[in-house]
Order: sequence, then structure tokens, then C-alpha cells
Amino acid sequence: MRRAPILSTAEAVEEAFYDAMQRADLEAMMALWADDDEVMCVHPGHQRLIGLDAIRASWAAIFANGGIDVRTDDVRAHTGAMLAVHNLVEHVVVAGREGQEIVACVATNVYVKHPGGWRILLHHSGLGSGEAPTVASGTVLH
Repeated sequence: MRRAPILSTAEAVEEAFYDAMQRADLEAMMALWADDDEVMCVHPGHQRLIGLDAIRASWAAIFANGGIDVRTDDVRAHTGAMLAVHNLVEHVVVAGREGQEIVACVATNVYVKHPGGWRILLHHSGLGSGEAPTVASGTVLH
């Protein structure tokens, strides 16, 4: 396993998170998570995953198809001394019925500060519009 980078802000962790997602870099992705039994991840339209093993398995399955073309914007952040909460919009490029399309997801990322820097405690993403996407059957947004 890759040694965890020292990231001095929650924003730096978030940038590294979406970069790892784009590059389908499982080791870089997992190095960003808190070493905590209660870390959680919810991918759009899927069940809640608890623990590093479940989260690793989900990202490994997602990355088996390559990186995720995702861009973020409209970040709303609240940062305290030990905890940061970011709510943002993810724009995910996926293969749809009419070719490529962009699906908007609303995500909440929670970061916790450890002695070795900031880490992900929770990533929760879901469809933003409330409408079912028109993506190809079996497509995983992330």
C-alpha cells in the first residue's frame, strides 16, 4: 500500500480524491481515507459502505473500467479545527443512449484532521436532479 501523503488542508485532500478518481489510481485513492473502522462511502444509487475493506473493493470494481471523467463546482465548505464538511456538485461524463452525457451528482465529503494531515471520513454522492439518468444499463457513475 502506498504511504499516505501529508495533506495540510481538506481542500488538498479533495483535489487528490478527484484526481485519483480521474486516473483510476486505487492506491492513491485509498491513501486519502482515514484509518478508522467507521469510514463510509455511498456511490450514486448504491448502498452505504462502511470500513476500508468495503470501500477499497468498491473503488477497485469501479476502476476496473478505467478512470471517472468528473469535474466539480459549487463547493460549499465549512471547516473547523478538526472536521471539514464540503458539499459540491460533481459533473460525471458517462456513456448514455445518445452518446456521452453529463450527469450531475450532489456530493458531501467529510474530512477529519489527524496528526498526519487531513483524511476522508465520508464520501456520499447521489443524483442531483432527482431524475433517473439515461445512462447505459449497468453503468456505475462512481
